[in-house]
Amino acid sequence: MTLQTLNQEQTRDILLMNWMTHDALWYGEVAKRLGMAEASPMNLRVCRELGRIECRRLMKRSNAALPKNMAQYVELFDFVMGVFVPNFMKIEIDYPGDNIQVFRISECFAHRGMEQAGLIADYECGIFERIEGWFDAMRLKYNRRPDLSRCLKYKGGDCTITVEFHFDSMLSPP
Repeated sequence: MTLQTLNQEQTRDILLMNWMTHDALWYGEVAKRLGMAEASPMNLRVCRELGRIECRRLMKRSNAALPKNMAQYVELFDFVMGVFVPNFMKIEIDYPGDNIQVFRISECFAHRGMEQAGLIADYECGIFERIEGWFDAMRLKYNRRPDLSRCLKYKGGDCTITVEFHFDSMLSPP
């Protein structure tokens, strides 16, 4: 038998896909057993804490400083995205003004999966909750719009999220 060696990117993609599959299977099982009224808030809490932990670990391992301005934030955010976001996520990010970041998610695996499972009507966005965990780890103050209490695609809109950062004051460590 001859095995093909995987490069670092291929290994990363497999690990991320396996993690996402585990997450979806676990979420589905919790929703089936406890219902979406229990599963959705649990998922949001777990995603937020995961974001905090993974970003803190990466920052510590890479000796990254807390961002003090938008340029430092963009550099760190791009680094975090490069490690934790799989290639199959279709996210477009723009910076239309000072301290503003706009996310456009054209194809969302969570929306597709929840729709296939018949759970989309009650799904709240865990993906962005995870990203907000990154913001927490970076101790950033920000405003986000719109409300994500239900999936934006399910509500018939585009998944476009705007974040405005306030670098003049940072949050205390959690």
